[in-house]
Amino acid sequence: MDQQLIALYELKRQSFLIGYIQNPGNFDDALAFAYFKRLAPIFHEDNMREKYDGDPFAEVYAVKAEFMAEVLGYVDERDLAGDHTAIEFYNLEDKFGGYKANRIELIHTLEYARIDGRFSDEVWKAVERNAPAEANRLEKTFSPKDVSFG
Repeated sequence: MDQQLIALYELKRQSFLIGYIQNPGNFDDALAFAYFKRLAPIFHEDNMREKYDGDPFAEVYAVKAEFMAEVLGYVDERDLAGDHTAIEFYNLEDKFGGYKANRIELIHTLEYARIDGRFSDEVWKAVERNAPAEANRLEKTFSPKDVSFG
């Protein structure tokens, strides 16, 4: 991976998060969460993707846009079909990598969607109903107090 691209992303990330801490009203909480966790901001920054015909930082994210879109698309599809058993956490984990293979990526993807206000309470209850301890209370808010640079 290009070390300069990583350095540029980390500068952008830190600048964004400092701005978020100083003026939270000017920033979206879900986008701040995405930067904090190094997730592809799939619900945000459309202008950047349009201008550059893609996301120039795509390869840097810890959780890639393709994975996130696949997971959240599946959750949406199963929700619309009324199949909430399929979106219980362990079932999602089995579908998207198997036992513990992508657990943290899956948790952060779901939290990003939840913080952004995606899906109904019924969906989140289903996801958390059959989940390990680290996923049975997915974050639903994010604030400047949650940011640390340790």
